[in-house]
Amino acid sequence: MSDSMVDRYDRQTRFEPLGSKGQDRIRAAHVLLVGCGALGTSIADTLVRAGIGKITIIDRDYVELHNLHRQQLFTEEDVKHKVAKAKAAARYLKSVNTDVEIKAHVLDFQPEEAARFVPGVDLIMDGSDNFEVRMLLNDAAYRYEVPWIYGGVVGSYGLSRSFMLDDGPCLRCLSPYLSLDETCDNDGVIAPAVQMVTAMQSAEAIKMISGNKSAVSERLRSFDLWENETTAINAERLKDAQCPTCGSNPTYPELVNKEKGKQIRVLCGGDTVHVRPRERKDVQVEKLQNIQHSTLSSVRLHEDVATLNYEGCRVVLFKDGRALLHGIDEGDRAEKVYEHVLSLID
Repeated sequence: MSDSMVDRYDRQTRFEPLGSKGQDRIRAAHVLLVGCGALGTSIADTLVRAGIGKITIIDRDYVELHNLHRQQLFTEEDVKHKVAKAKAAARYLKSVNTDVEIKAHVLDFQPEEAARFVPGVDLIMDGSDNFEVRMLLNDAAYRYEVPWIYGGVVGSYGLSRSFMLDDGPCLRCLSPYLSLDETCDNDGVIAPAVQMVTAMQSAEAIKMISGNKSAVSERLRSFDLWENETTAINAERLKDAQCPTCGSNPTYPELVNKEKGKQIRVLCGGDTVHVRPRERKDVQVEKLQNIQHSTLSSVRLHEDVATLNYEGCRVVLFKDGRALLHGIDEGDRAEKVYEHVLSLID
């Protein structure tokens, strides 16, 4: 290890359970982070500063003003230019630690992405904001035999659990006992709750990748900072022997893409629709800057993202063919707008 490496991680390696051998293991590890919002930015910052060897970041969204109070890697400039979160995070993290290999992908994490990115990594970190993605992560982790760490936060409440792929329950087994209908869009969130969850997630990650797996807790840990409550539950008894993810005959249902055609989904909050094509496209969003059309205005381009106004709604179009349509609360109109915008490019 070089002198610069020793100096950078000196206080970390002085921690006896880590030492230089633990630091070497951290340096050799590859972590996949899915989601780069509140949870993901904090996790990425911690792992990059800790000296992770490689981190792959996947996120489908771009930076908005309401993100800044809790998503710690982003700035007002990122908001101004509608920068994709994965790209904005990577740019910041590279300025923090040039020794770390950072790969950023502006993608919607689906079964195709699971098959592409999960095999071969050492650990999956959950930085997502919805249970659909987490259930997909759960199936992918067990299918490809990669441990993962779940985290969730809303309001002042948060919870986390590590899944070591042993004989204990998976997230699917625990899901009947978890509250799945609360979201930050509806119920809000405070930044200290985010930081508390990611502190638990990141600590467990460092234990795993440094070779200290015996120190990892597999309890379901939760807290409410406002109510001053903490719990740690032994969830072993919640194991479902017939679970399609971790049971005796797994089928990994979330890895089977059942969708036909485009996927059109109204997001939490009710005024944004997410449109994803059945197969990822390579859309030349830069063409929009040269198109003169009565329905389009305020066209702006930044790397993988184009933003424009279309008949009273704001369209954010990504190079992989996805779109977020703001100011629309029903799928039929969203699909028509989406198809019209794509037709202008073609």
